[in-house]
Amino acid sequence: MPKQALENLTESMFYVLMALARGDACGAEVTAFAEQISGGAVRLGPATLYTLLARFEKEGFLTDAGTVGCKRYYRLTAAGKAAYEGERARLQRCLEDAARAELTAPASLTKGVERDATVQQGSCLSPGSLPVL
Repeated sequence: MPKQALENLTESMFYVLMALARGDACGAEVTAFAEQISGGAVRLGPATLYTLLARFEKEGFLTDAGTVGCKRYYRLTAAGKAAYEGERARLQRCLEDAARAELTAPASLTKGVERDATVQQGSCLSPGSLPVL
């Protein structure tokens, strides 16, 4: 089955939705929130931020919440909240899987990769050699 648009969010997308899940915000507030909550690890430049906001608006994840002075405010829609919560749950499952894998990894995965008997010695291209097309 093909992936849906925005099925898995990038880190920047996730932080934008996280900021808006707290309430209406302008672009500067979204940027400041992402940088603060991530300890500076997530820095949204203007091009990234406004590209994401436009895409989210097109997808129906957010709507215009009004303008105050020269600041445009954005509001998360029900679809945006669902996307945020879905991604949050997906990331949580990933973390739980990683924790479980550390405790219960099958022995075959912890001993390294064994060579497949069907692979012949020297059958791979040597570094720097290219096949003739």
